[in-house]
Amino acid sequence: MIFDTSILIYAARGYEAAKSIILNTPERAISAVTYMEFVPFCRNKQELKHFEKMLENQQFKIYEIDPQISINARSYTKQFALSHSVEMGDALIAATAVRYGETLCTTNLKHFKPISGIELQQFSVE
Repeated sequence: MIFDTSILIYAARGYEAAKSIILNTPERAISAVTYMEFVPFCRNKQELKHFEKMLENQQFKIYEIDPQISINARSYTKQFALSHSVEMGDALIAATAVRYGETLCTTNLKHFKPISGIELQQFSVE
């Protein structure tokens, strides 16, 4: 399962449900985009170090952006930016999930629903 950035932020903020879904998922992954979106969320180098240690300890796979992901993300942006507010980061994360046949766990289904071939799992903090 690929986790969207929001899930990692909720986990870092101490939401038990977010921590639980991460810990109870046997194979964890993120897009390189999620890594890049999360780093500015860190308030200092110690928090960044803690984030990287968590990725290592929980054996997260980080999928890099390859040409196919880029091509698909560009297509998703063209098709859905105006109608569904799909931005660059979401398009790249979605393209990564489709490329690797992974379920995407996210709090924001709106940006991902119109994309064909993507399997979604909604996460709610409530």
